[in-house]
Amino acid sequence: MRSLWMAIALQLCSTSVVCIKVTYESFEQTNGEHIMLCNLRVRKFNRTATVLNGTIHLFREARNDVQYKVDMFYSRLGNQQYNHLPMKLPSSGECPISVRDMHLLDQEFPSNVWPKSMHRPGLWRLDVSGKLNNKPQVEFNIGLKVTND
Repeated sequence: MRSLWMAIALQLCSTSVVCIKVTYESFEQTNGEHIMLCNLRVRKFNRTATVLNGTIHLFREARNDVQYKVDMFYSRLGNQQYNHLPMKLPSSGECPISVRDMHLLDQEFPSNVWPKSMHRPGLWRLDVSGKLNNKPQVEFNIGLKVTND
């Protein structure tokens, strides 16, 4: 019985120590270039990191009337064969953002914002879409790679 408790304690300690690293794989805008143009690209920064560089051109003020949602897809083997995850993330609007250009220079993905429930190594694809009155306005895909660090 004591060995069972010891095994459970070791398992709990080992899972809490595991760190992950989330890096960008790709970024692609698929719709809405007349509203927001994302001239972003992923590039290798060094041997272990990739970064996002470029400019986001916002041509219209962003308000709360556009509802954004995220669909998540996971590829365990990293072979681009994704499975849709039936996660329920609430749709939300944006704070008012005025017309502007936003410049990103060597921005790494902040691994600490990645939810603990998704600490599975592999490739992830996030499909982000913004809709106004149920009509697509802006859509883009973000490819991420999760590894044990």
